[in-house]
Amino acid sequence: MRSVKYFLLLAGIFYLSISIFQISAVADALTFILMIENTFLEGLLFIVSLFITFTPILGPILGIIGATLVWEWNFIFSLLLFFWPYLFGALVWKISRSKKQKKNKKNHDVEDAEIIEEWKR
Repeated sequence: MRSVKYFLLLAGIFYLSISIFQISAVADALTFILMIENTFLEGLLFIVSLFITFTPILGPILGIIGATLVWEWNFIFSLLLFFWPYLFGALVWKISRSKKQKKNKKNHDVEDAEIIEEWKR
C-alpha cells in the first residue's frame, strides 16, 4: 500500500511539471489561433491559459495545437505528453476494476461451495 502512495505522489509531481509545458503551449496556441501580436494581450492570454490548461479535454487539445504548430513538435509525442493523465487514469481504473471482479468471483466460489456442502448434508 505504501508503494501505491509513493507512485501516486510521483504521478502528481510529474503532472505538475508537465502542466508548466502545457500552460506555455496553450498560451502559444491561443496566440497563434487569435493571431495576436500585442504584448499586453499576450500577457492576458497567458493568464487565461492558466485556467484553460486544467480544463479537461480543451486544455490538452490546445496544448497539442501549440506544441505541434508553434513549437513544431511531433504530434504523437505531444499527444502522449498532454493526454497521459487520461491514459494513466484509464489504466488505474481498469486494474482496480479487474481486482474487484477477482475478489467478487472468489466470494461467489466460497458461497457456491457452502451451498453444495449444505445440500450434501
